[in-house]
Amino acid sequence: MRIATIMTSMHNTDNLIIRDVPVTSTIVQLDDHSMAIIDTGMADNPAFVEKLAEMGFQPSDFSLVINTHLHPDHIGGNRLFTNARIMISQRELEYHRYLNKLILQCNDPEALLSPASHPHVSARPVLFRHLKELAERYPVSDLIGYPESLVFLEDNHMPHKNIGFISVPGHSIDDHAVVLYGHTTKVLIAGDALIHRDLWHQQTIPHMNFSEDMFRRSAKQITGFPGIIIPGHDRAFNNADGKYVEMNEFIPL
Repeated sequence: MRIATIMTSMHNTDNLIIRDVPVTSTIVQLDDHSMAIIDTGMADNPAFVEKLAEMGFQPSDFSLVINTHLHPDHIGGNRLFTNARIMISQRELEYHRYLNKLILQCNDPEALLSPASHPHVSARPVLFRHLKELAERYPVSDLIGYPESLVFLEDNHMPHKNIGFISVPGHSIDDHAVVLYGHTTKVLIAGDALIHRDLWHQQTIPHMNFSEDMFRRSAKQITGFPGIIIPGHDRAFNNADGKYVEMNEFIPL
């Protein structure tokens, strides 16, 4: 098994939620030489396909896509992978379809949702305007992939003997971290259960998470992971010493 990461950012947008925010995608070459990718960056970002090409791949080379959660900056490239199964949480999908509908129907951010139930939907007008713009332009049903390609985690389809999942809700309603069991090293692809190495043990930005308490419990669950951790918006690091690990080229596990 070999893995590499690419990081892509959206520069050609005025949306404050996604502009210039790097998103990490993890490319996995399994022992049978099949290709998988975990999280596919933001939609309408040509840098994603360009960076795959720089590594010698195109989306049609991949047979598996896994999404840690269904925010648009992690599923934006899904529909490019026309030969792949796409593994997602059905609970995530149902929730984000429901949330999309609520956001699009609402003109009063303060009346939209109670903070206790949906703390990540900010009542601040500026941020809500950008959130609504994302919901209008990038509804989850348009991004996740073609219906015939979808496979739900709830159905317990294990995609490969060297791939496992850990439930880490909090940033979204049903986040899953992906664990790769290599021959010598284990890797945890955290998605936004860990947004950035240096933010893990700090208070996060208000309204960033579905539930701050759930987010903290999930973070504690994976704090002691014995191997390499790949955050959703940062480079990979070794959890034993906190040092970054360069993965812009393939490394064996």
